[in-house]
Amino acid sequence: MLISCIKNRRSIFQFQPKSVPKIALEQCLDAAIWAPNHGLTEPWRFYVIGSEMQWKLANIYAQKRAEKRASPGTENFQSVYDHAVKKFMAIPQVVFVGQLLNTNLVIAKEDYAACACAIQNFQLVAWELELGVQWSTGPILTASETANLLGIDFTQVELIAALYVGYPKAIPGSTRKEFQSVTQYYD
Repeated sequence: MLISCIKNRRSIFQFQPKSVPKIALEQCLDAAIWAPNHGLTEPWRFYVIGSEMQWKLANIYAQKRAEKRASPGTENFQSVYDHAVKKFMAIPQVVFVGQLLNTNLVIAKEDYAACACAIQNFQLVAWELELGVQWSTGPILTASETANLLGIDFTQVELIAALYVGYPKAIPGSTRKEFQSVTQYYD
């Protein structure tokens, strides 16, 4: 049942060292494009990362993480960098999500919401296929090096998510407030 899938889906941070079947990934992408989007703008763009590109992106990811946590040239910097490369390369499948930019602020906001819905569709179908997803943000998405590698013009497309996909090592628990505590009714 859909409600069960919605309630049981979790963000997954550690994956089994097992590749994601292409057919499963394509089912997730197909579900994503059916998200609601005002005026059928279809503002999403998906960038499926292969192993060679993942190595290149791992260096950008590691550089940005190390710069945030340590001084360049130090032993700690190298340690953080090495750990970050290992962490990024342990992700079985990486998919970047971009949003087409629009100068109309109302349309831009609607398009971001549509992209978020597309990502949720992606995650729910992944969960149904026993795959976990982490929706990540961070400096790798805004790095000019990332744009250059992927051939993205940041004046046309903004990267809004890195989806890390794979078979979960473990599924964490989660709780939510009861909907009544965050809902108001009006006559």
